[in-house]
Amino acid sequence: MKKVLVIMVLVATAAVLCGCSEEVVEEEFDESDLVAVDEYIEEMTEELLDIKPDLQGWIREPYQEDLPLRYDEERIGWLKEQQERLAEIENLYRQGDFPTEEEITSWEVVVVRGEKEWLLEGREVLGALDKLEQLKEKVSGAIEMIETSGGELNMEQSEEVMALIDELEPEVEEIRAVLFR
Repeated sequence: MKKVLVIMVLVATAAVLCGCSEEVVEEEFDESDLVAVDEYIEEMTEELLDIKPDLQGWIREPYQEDLPLRYDEERIGWLKEQQERLAEIENLYRQGDFPTEEEITSWEVVVVRGEKEWLLEGREVLGALDKLEQLKEKVSGAIEMIETSGGELNMEQSEEVMALIDELEPEVEEIRAVLFR
């Protein structure tokens, strides 16, 4: 009888302690923040990929080393318009309601796309946004170089543009993979 009484006291004590434990409160997640980041990455990466064919027109083959690359002002103007479009996209999405770095860092969200489900962590999203910014700056720099040189790139500049073209698609895929697995 004494054992039963001791067991009942232990069970009652455990029940009281469990009832008094601190309740874990999950922070509410604003889905519109994720949608804003998602749309920004989607639109910016699409625009970067759209620039790729136009950049390819500014590279030269090694056997053309003695030929100057001279293109018309209209094509340089098109590149400049694309560069302005990159700035417009950034201004459109990164202003106002776009989540801050602190908000994004705190993210731990289960994302479901089709039959795939994964945990999206804020630090991954920040990494993707940083890579996207760096890639945008490289593309803008290449456009500036083409504009400044009047379209007459030397072999070194042409190789720089070629390297950017080669890394553009894999970088975009890596950035998109964070949100669009």
